[in-house]
Amino acid sequence: MSALTEELEAALAEVLADNERGMLARAVVVAEVLDEDGERTLSVLTTPDLPEWDALGMCRYGVLSIEGPAGAHFTGDGE
Repeated sequence: MSALTEELEAALAEVLADNERGMLARAVVVAEVLDEDGERTLSVLTTPDLPEWDALGMCRYGVLSIEGPAGAHFTGDGE
């Protein structure tokens, strides 16, 4: 999967740079993918050589950063 993660890294770096978001250091991408039969799967991709514990930490931080605002939205506290 090395070629896939290298292409992912290049594409993300380009999009971030084009939108003045900074320089890509590392990334974890979680994507829902539909196969040719229409079956849904969850695909987790990382930039090359990202250790699993770093990817896990990045994912956990991402979850925490959206849990609060999402919870507030659904309970009406965010209005």
